[in-house]
Amino acid sequence: IFRSSLMTGGVKRGVTNPWLLEEPEETRGLGFDDLRQQQRRIIEEQDAGLDALSSIISRQKQMGQEIGNELDEQNEIIDDLTNLVENTDDRLRTQTRHVKMVDRKSTSCGMLVVIVLLLIAIVVVALWPIN
Repeated sequence: IFRSSLMTGGVKRGVTNPWLLEEPEETRGLGFDDLRQQQRRIIEEQDAGLDALSSIISRQKQMGQEIGNELDEQNEIIDDLTNLVENTDDRLRTQTRHVKMVDRKSTSCGMLVVIVLLLIAIVVVALWPIN
């Protein structure tokens, strides 16, 4: 009794496939050398596909690195711009304080006193007799 007959439940005559597997259509009737050649062709096709995939992945890696470098440069530009804006803001605040101080001084009564004194001086000079 063959082992295959035990697996199938009885003795079968003329069984050529001891593993009881269905053979695919594309390999039916092929010899060992033909199968080996077909496997080599499949492996070569897979290798070509893997090479193409490898080059695509390498290109994506390169693009990712370039994007990372560009982001680093953009971040530096943004940092520089932020510093410039902060400096400009500080100077603007300082100048605004100066303008407020000048505005306060210009509206003070000191100017009124000077104006009144100048008017009195004009009146005195105008009334002074000329001989």
